[in-house]
Amino acid sequence: MNIFQYLTYGYPHNADGSLADVSVTDFVEHLSVGAPGWIGAWITIGLAVVFGLLVYVFPLIMTINEKIQCYPLWLHCFYWAADFMGIWVFIHAWNISGKFLLFLLLAIGEAVWVGLETFCLTMAVKYEHPIIWPNGASTKTKVAEIICLTLFCYLALNFLRFEWHDETMWKFWIFTQVLVTTVPVWEMRKRGYRSGNCIALSVTFICVALVSFNPWANMWLVVKPEFFSLAANPWYYLTGIFCLASALYGLYLYLKLPPKEDIMKTGKKAILK
Repeated sequence: MNIFQYLTYGYPHNADGSLADVSVTDFVEHLSVGAPGWIGAWITIGLAVVFGLLVYVFPLIMTINEKIQCYPLWLHCFYWAADFMGIWVFIHAWNISGKFLLFLLLAIGEAVWVGLETFCLTMAVKYEHPIIWPNGASTKTKVAEIICLTLFCYLALNFLRFEWHDETMWKFWIFTQVLVTTVPVWEMRKRGYRSGNCIALSVTFICVALVSFNPWANMWLVVKPEFFSLAANPWYYLTGIFCLASALYGLYLYLKLPPKEDIMKTGKKAILK
């Protein structure tokens, strides 16, 4: 099969010729203590989790200090829905895997992320209403819109997971990395100012792209090499190139935009236009 044929209708296969998928068994097989390369696999997953937390921590600091966030409202709703869904998916995986530790840790991590997203959504209602709701919507209307958007995301994401037969959400989760390395960059470009962003966050987006999409050791590859290797899944790495390019552009754009202090002199109303 040539590269054109593979990119147009190819699909990852297991060694026995069956279609590859990501199951609970793959986690236990590749990440159990004593499995070949298990230490490096856990380090790889640990790095992905650390950078996953940092892409929330830095925006929280920006929100508290500058009263503005780098993520649009819909992305917060998407992540809240995804993380809430992940709690129950990983608890179920923990139960059916013989209490495999990683699934419990992932479920706890998802609960932490839901808490962070809830805080972000609360801050959006409290501080960002001139950007998100410029026509002076009531608090009731703002909360209702957030609930409806989050519910839509939750329904759509669960529908997709069932359509993909994505038992562990591992195929779905890569889209969280795709969005976080691209959407904030283009949101900053649209806004035209640095507020809500920082150099550390821009560098973190680059690190997320590198950790998630390098073809030698990423969190997805160590769990299911038959599905996420470069040979089996070239679309994964082509997408990663775009994500890395977007993240690099985000750092360039941040450095190119006027310093925050110069913008702040024009007053908050100018920032929130």
